[in-house]
Amino acid sequence: MLALVMLINRSGSMVLPFLGVYMTAHLKFSIENTGIVLSFFGIGSVIGSWLGGYITDRVGEYKVQYISLLLSVPLFCLIPIFKTEVGVALIILLQSIVSDAFRPANSVAITKYAKPENITRAFSLNRMAVNLGFSIGPALGGILSAISYEFLFYSNALASFLAGLLY
Repeated sequence: MLALVMLINRSGSMVLPFLGVYMTAHLKFSIENTGIVLSFFGIGSVIGSWLGGYITDRVGEYKVQYISLLLSVPLFCLIPIFKTEVGVALIILLQSIVSDAFRPANSVAITKYAKPENITRAFSLNRMAVNLGFSIGPALGGILSAISYEFLFYSNALASFLAGLLY
């Protein structure tokens, strides 16, 4: 079940691969400023992973995964509202903190629910779901971005919502 949640969630992973193109082509950011704004995604990922692990130790993996998935929904929907470098950087920072809090909680859940003799298989299945989802997401993202970049954000939000419902 955890792998299916991960597959659905990562199948919606279409924002990151197209974020640089969105900022340069649609928002008309310079290449330099686009790079700076994208670095906020990485910073948020590091903070989110650390924070997710910290909170998981205190409230448990289920709550962290569920809240991360559901809080990602409005954050993805808010991204297209921001049109300045500072605004996009801040919403991307917040969104990546929330989304990446999911990762350590997911790892804890795998080790908690998998039998000891199946831990390696469970992590492999989860990793396969991530990779498969991340191959589906950008393919769909290419189609959606040709229609409207906003569809990328809303589709990513929908995938997070569906994964949260399934979880």
